[in-house]
Amino acid sequence: MKSHLTLKIFLMIILSDVVDTAAQLIMKKGLAGSPLLVGIGVLIYVLNFFIWIVILYKVDLSIAMPVGSFSYILVPVAAIIFLNERVDLLRWAGICCIVLGIYFVAQSKKPAGRPVSRG
Repeated sequence: MKSHLTLKIFLMIILSDVVDTAAQLIMKKGLAGSPLLVGIGVLIYVLNFFIWIVILYKVDLSIAMPVGSFSYILVPVAAIIFLNERVDLLRWAGICCIVLGIYFVAQSKKPAGRPVSRG
């Protein structure tokens, strides 16, 4: 049985989001002409894979994914700061809708068990 979301696991999930965001930024920069950065980005993705494996070992996926969706906010903010990208109001509205949906999913209760079939 997997454990509940503890502070340690929560921080690991946030770390995973930060590492994933860094990997995406480095890959984007690398694809603009630096094969070395592409390689570094791939290595960071591999590191994040192992972080995610540890997270999934400790908590249910239905808990980890909604909590781990902080990257929906991190990536656009990082793209603005580090890549000079423009994120317009409509895109921010879409991001807010996604975050709101994640909040609702995270608030839902896990079913107690399978319903008994009466057939």
